Amino acid sequence: MPTLFSPSSFSCETTSEGPQGPLDFKTALDRNFPGTYPCDAFVDYSQFRLHPFGIEQKNSIACVSVCRDEITTAFMNRLHNTWNSAFDFSSLAGMLYLGVTGFQAAHHHAPNIDGKERYVYFAFPHIAIDEHGIPGNCRRSGRHAISHACGALLKIHENISEGNVNLALDQDDLEQSLLRQRLVGKIGFTETPDLVTLTKVTQQIIREDLERMIKLTVNPGTTDYAVFTGVQIHGPANKDWIWVETSYVVVDGVREPLVF
Repeated sequence: MPTLFSPSSFSCETTSEGPQGPLDFKTALDRNFPGTYPCDAFVDYSQFRLHPFGIEQKNSIACVSVCRDEITTAFMNRLHNTWNSAFDFSSLAGMLYLGVTGFQAAHHHAPNIDGKERYVYFAFPHIAIDEHGIPGNCRRSGRHAISHACGALLKIHENISEGNVNLALDQDDLEQSLLRQRLVGKIGFTETPDLVTLTKVTQQIIREDLERMIKLTVNPGTTDYAVFTGVQIHGPANKDWIWVETSYVVVDGVREPLVF
């Protein structure tokens, strides 16, 4: 029996209307994702927070999962440059489909200059919010019409809204059909969650999958690691923001929260 998710367990608004009229981007950002960081500030601060634990660029490998969408590239490139390369875990909506083999491959690429390996995991689905505070809307270079993100999640939102949900595994659309199976398995069929809620459910699934893969592939006796999960938000003027939902470090088998 799949775990059913109740959209009411998240307090979030996706309407572009507030008590005084239309929302702007910042109001919608703060309402739906309080405590966000500009993308560059998050990357710099996450590295700063790990330094006291001995996790640094020279002795660690970054493992990053974001959506395949090209507008996530700036965040990926920033992590790649900060950590002097990154193993790409990415799939549609940022889901983790690489499994044990993929995780083991990443780990085998980590520095072990002092006999210990260190991994830093970043896992973030994404959403756009336009200048009017409307979730899902964004502007892409070279396209005149409003575009959307995350397209994979919006397609599933449309499937659920229309009552047209096919849970069969489609060999010609593997990632999307797997994503649809996981999301419907989590939320059920009784309600249609809004896009912000659907994005946060996706983030929850990604975090659960990441922590399961860590248990299957990481030996905490010989490896230290850190976990950062949340949501990447695309705002006006091609500016990206990061909402952190989970952040912690495990050193010598002891877990410590990283407060953001």
